[in-house]
Amino acid sequence: MLSQTYLLLRQSISLANKSTLVVATNNPGKLKEFGLLLPNFEIISQTSLDIIPEEEVGETFFENSLQKARIANKASGLAAIGDDSGLIVPVLNNLPGLLSARYAYKNATDEENRQFLKNELERLNLTETKAYFVCVLVLIQVSADPFPLIATGLLEGSVKTIFRGANGFGYDPMFYPKGSNLSLGEMNADEKALISHRGKAIEILKRKIEGFSSE
Repeated sequence: MLSQTYLLLRQSISLANKSTLVVATNNPGKLKEFGLLLPNFEIISQTSLDIIPEEEVGETFFENSLQKARIANKASGLAAIGDDSGLIVPVLNNLPGLLSARYAYKNATDEENRQFLKNELERLNLTETKAYFVCVLVLIQVSADPFPLIATGLLEGSVKTIFRGANGFGYDPMFYPKGSNLSLGEMNADEKALISHRGKAIEILKRKIEGFSSE
């Protein structure tokens, strides 16, 4: 069983330069980051293949990420990356968390979600509080892959009720990485990629791919 699993993994990791990867997201900001951080792969979105995402039912970032990857792989027949990420604010019982993209309400805009978070902080008489960005990536080549590649990235910092910058997406204008006076919204794409939760997760994923490919 182990040898069969290993062969499946090696097949998955045999992804060569300019192999096509479907990223299971409809978020153009995320897709841009994947393209920037994985230049040796042809990155396409599930939207371009008319893949309709299903409602997220997982209770963890990993479960949702795996679900997304399986749906994209089954619909496209291509290697797929699932990405589930979010903002964790401990003082708000770890919300927005899994609800980060729909914190204000389902299909809320980024601005509406930011404003909702700002209101929640002000309700607690806070202008700033500790927060984390989390990203969990899952890479599979076949839907029933028993040994998917998993990578996790974490960015520590704080959220403030002051929004600054127009770059990035989501909560970027109100998230300030630890040790930085700039919000993620004030950083350009290259600066953000070096420190972001997604950037860290992608770098880990790349090392895993390269490590197995070199064996």
